[in-house]
Amino acid sequence: MMKTLSVRAQNYVDHFEAALERLPGLKDRNIKALRKSGIERFAARDFPTRKIEEWRYTNLTQFVKMAANTAANEDTAALPALTPQAFDAKWEMVFVDGIFAADQSRLEDLPNGLSISSLASELGNGAVFSLNDEEDRALVTLNTAFMRDGFCLHVSENTQIDDVLAITFRNTASNDGRHIRNRIILDTDAQLTVLERHEGTGTYFVNPVTQVSLADGARLDHYKLQNDSIAACHLAITDVDIAGKAIYKNFTLSVGAKLSRNELKTVILGADAQSHLDGAYLMRGEQHCDTTTLTEHKVPQNISKQTYKGVLDDKAHGVFQGKIHIFKDAQQVAGDQLSKALLLSDFAAVDCKPELEIHADDVKCSHGATTGELDEDALFYLQARGIPYESARLLLIEAFMGDVLEHIDNEQVRSYFSTQAAAWLSGK
Repeated sequence: MMKTLSVRAQNYVDHFEAALERLPGLKDRNIKALRKSGIERFAARDFPTRKIEEWRYTNLTQFVKMAANTAANEDTAALPALTPQAFDAKWEMVFVDGIFAADQSRLEDLPNGLSISSLASELGNGAVFSLNDEEDRALVTLNTAFMRDGFCLHVSENTQIDDVLAITFRNTASNDGRHIRNRIILDTDAQLTVLERHEGTGTYFVNPVTQVSLADGARLDHYKLQNDSIAACHLAITDVDIAGKAIYKNFTLSVGAKLSRNELKTVILGADAQSHLDGAYLMRGEQHCDTTTLTEHKVPQNISKQTYKGVLDDKAHGVFQGKIHIFKDAQQVAGDQLSKALLLSDFAAVDCKPELEIHADDVKCSHGATTGELDEDALFYLQARGIPYESARLLLIEAFMGDVLEHIDNEQVRSYFSTQAAAWLSGK
């Protein structure tokens, strides 16, 4: 019996063969077979539903009922979109509607040891990609079938780059999804800082999948600003493999999109490796923001830390699901996880699900989640000292957000994200 698919899923399946003729890598039999495998697996699954445990708090029903992004967005019309603010990066790679825009990019004078290319050019040059036999995430298989462009970064052994490399995705209203595939590879003792920015106008759907591999002693500071259109749907997946003594630091600030999900999976494969996942989400109106993380400790002697904070106003909904999985014999592991949310309205809500799965006995782990409102005593204290109510309220919210922003090591990026958070708080 054939599976009955949602309208949007069926639309992708029906149009796959026609789309295949326009996608890069058409002449490569391996890429063509990979895409077909992707659409077959997607057709067997459909888009995720709340019956899947990892998706129980995020409902895609309205999204999947439509064949294209043509939903009315009257409820978002009154929400001001944050004006994209420039970031002064030495190098910037720009994508417009999911396609590399060389004329808007600044990639001159790249340092020795750093190579950057677009996925479309790599697929056309016989690049090797594969789909894990155990891959069952529908969004990854859909991305594999329709991936069109993205960035490919490679940093050679012992190359340490101090300047920030910016990757900017600009989107406009479109019926087509943007299935972006990104690849980052850092060789032994390499170091890189990346700022990934997503922004746009109108109604659209973005489905970026990013794969990161860090060799022994490598370090990647990976920052992401999700400032998509208030009518957009942003469903992102990032997978990271971390070898011995390597460090992966990720900080995501989410302020845009009608519906967004940031899914992060880090797999620690060596001793003395580190995984740091941090972030903040600022939501209002009827925005929905889902942060789902999974850190797997597969070997002994390494650490992971997660800290996320959210501020929600009006009828906004936040989700945090964080899991630390310590495999058998992965002794002397430390894993910490913390989620805090501040509700500014009686109608705002957050669902938190911290989780530890431990199969070793010599570990040090903690997890916690708190949700609350502004402290009325603190508000009264500030007002009693002559600070107006709105100013006092703003000070308390800024203080709540301040300590998580301090997790950003790069001073330039920390200042940039602080400015973005301040703009949200002021409603601009």
